[in-house]
Amino acid sequence: MADQQVRSVRPQNSSAVDLVTAEIRRAVLTGSLAPGQQFSIRNLAVQLGVSHIPIREALRRLESQGLVILRPARSAEVASLTVADLQAIYRLRYVIELPLAAASAGHHDPARRATLRRLLESSRDEDPELAWQAHYDFHAALVHPAATAWDDRMLETLWTAAERYTHLVFDPTQITDEERDRRHQTHQLLLDAALGADPDVMTQALTAHLEANERRILRHIRQWERA
Repeated sequence: MADQQVRSVRPQNSSAVDLVTAEIRRAVLTGSLAPGQQFSIRNLAVQLGVSHIPIREALRRLESQGLVILRPARSAEVASLTVADLQAIYRLRYVIELPLAAASAGHHDPARRATLRRLLESSRDEDPELAWQAHYDFHAALVHPAATAWDDRMLETLWTAAERYTHLVFDPTQITDEERDRRHQTHQLLLDAALGADPDVMTQALTAHLEANERRILRHIRQWERA
């Protein structure tokens, strides 16, 4: 595993497990740790500057999110990207996310409305990490009024898993101004629906958004598999 794939977390002041989890997740989502790549826990501990204990706990968390697979002999593997997995992820998003967004429409208080608007603007930030975090937080805010803690946990897993596939098509480091504006416009439709009081409008807007993304990703994966 090359040195640049993960960055040391030793100097930072936070939970070691949280830091390790975030850094390995970043490496997987950006492709620095490629689908199917195997790596040893020992080498990962050296690169991250921590002991193997937080590494193993972080990998267990990431395995529960479908990002890595733990192997015998203190090794792990980055989960592969497949059409079947992508379709399963989106099937569950339709089941869980759509009714929550519909139930939340028209129930965002003034503070939450301001948050949604701020996140929408931040989602087109030129810093890719800030933009992707704002995008994630925007979708979380859409369902906030109706979501329970269990809903949040399930959606976090689905959104994290989906993000790997999204990065295949929407490379966060290669975004043109035109593409940035296109994304802003599609999410503006979601914001307008969220601030309205019609659950059907919210359902239609989010369904169209998810279906369009799923179609683009599926085309990309199939082309990638044939290459």
